[in-house]
Amino acid sequence: MNAYERIGRKLQKAREEAGMSQEELAGRLGCSQASLSYYELGKRRIYFAELEKICAILKRPLTYFLENQDPGENRGNNLAALLQEPHMEDILLQAGGLTPSQRKSVLEYIEWRKFRDGGKK
Repeated sequence: MNAYERIGRKLQKAREEAGMSQEELAGRLGCSQASLSYYELGKRRIYFAELEKICAILKRPLTYFLENQDPGENRGNNLAALLQEPHMEDILLQAGGLTPSQRKSVLEYIEWRKFRDGGKK
């Protein structure tokens, strides 16, 4: 199961525990029911800003969605722990205001910088 599927399953579980339908949550998020369905199935990326809205509506901490509960999938990239690193939250908040094209450019820069500094991607 990939990260999007894991977050999607947690989203569906939290929504159902809150007693909300897909239509109701989608309406509060300002997206279509189909989009929410794709989020829950892990077929569409949830951006950080959307995830923050979901957390507020469903009254769940961000870590609920980001922590890896399956030890078999622990790849050392635990997003909840990463958010605790210096500057990471600020970086993500700033990236939320970028266009997808700008985010891609930032990602390419990070990959280039890691390669240049350490020889690995």
